[in-house]
Amino acid sequence: MNELEARRLLLADPHRLSPELQSMVDASPRLGELREELIRADDRVRDALTSTAVPAGLADRIVLNALHGNRSRWGLALAAAVVAAAIAVPWTLREPETGLERAMIEHVDRELAELEDNRGIEPALLRVSVAAFGIDVRDAGYRVRHLANCIVAGREGRHFTVDGPNGVVSFVVLPAQDRGGDAGVLMHEGATRGLFMKRAGVTIGAFARNDISPAELERMMRRIFAVS
Repeated sequence: MNELEARRLLLADPHRLSPELQSMVDASPRLGELREELIRADDRVRDALTSTAVPAGLADRIVLNALHGNRSRWGLALAAAVVAAAIAVPWTLREPETGLERAMIEHVDRELAELEDNRGIEPALLRVSVAAFGIDVRDAGYRVRHLANCIVAGREGRHFTVDGPNGVVSFVVLPAQDRGGDAGVLMHEGATRGLFMKRAGVTIGAFARNDISPAELERMMRRIFAVS
């Protein structure tokens, strides 16, 4: 088992670990930190779900829909994404905005295994996953290679990669305090270039090796995230 496989298993269930996975977590501070963050996130979601009053009649509507409605798995996934967006905002905005972009580019520059992952992700799955942050993602024609949850600066977000015209490009979406702004904040870390914009309470970063121009990163960002 490599580190990328270990991260996937932790994202699926950070509580119940196989002996092999437990051994890797014990030996890797990064995996241990990821597991702790995921467990804390689970606790916050459980608290939010159990402490909020359920609207009158909601349980009856859920039962009736389960018995007689159209049980589309994408419909259920989209509903789950909407619920996640509703409960996630209060506990993700925990740190000041200063340094968030730096943490994002350091995360991408460090997680080289995610650049190598090339499973192929359906565009519909990407849309549903990122919709949890209130962001619309278009099928811009780029092949999606990789999609996963990520923990950056104590915030849970999404990290996905696509095949761009001149190489692999990574995107990270994180909750943010600033509710608006323009693309154009450029940053470098090692051999990685990052371009950032803020939309609707999130920070979006596009990342690639330095041989991919900022203009190309901005074009791809605006096509994928449907911004003018």
